[in-house]
Amino acid sequence: MASIQKIIIEQLLALVRMEIKKYIRFDTHNRLKVDLAECRERLLKLEKAAESQGEETFSIWLTRMRTNGKSLKTLRKKLAISQKEMAILLDADPATVNRWESGRVKLSRKSCEKVAKIRSLSKIEAKKILATKRIPNSAE
Repeated sequence: MASIQKIIIEQLLALVRMEIKKYIRFDTHNRLKVDLAECRERLLKLEKAAESQGEETFSIWLTRMRTNGKSLKTLRKKLAISQKEMAILLDADPATVNRWESGRVKLSRKSCEKVAKIRSLSKIEAKKILATKRIPNSAE
């Protein structure tokens, strides 16, 4: 008689475990669905906001960048390069870089895009790029 009770208890435990696993899987699946739906909603809101402000935000950033030659100078000092070397990186004239930094001339959109590309460079990466462009040795 004890062995029949033991078998019944084991089968009941197995059924309970199976039901718990089903519940956990179902519950997790539902939570994931809800989380995914919330993420989609937030993404749609962000996309709508970006569409309405995208070009406007970029032009605001561009205006700030254009009027702020100090940021170009700060970047140049961060990279530990001269104005001449900065000009080489930006494919510009060294005098133009000087005018940008002093605020006498605003950067064009194309120049701002070039600055944005070199903004993420490290000192070593900048020096490697300059070495490949073969800077003539002269007094700076």
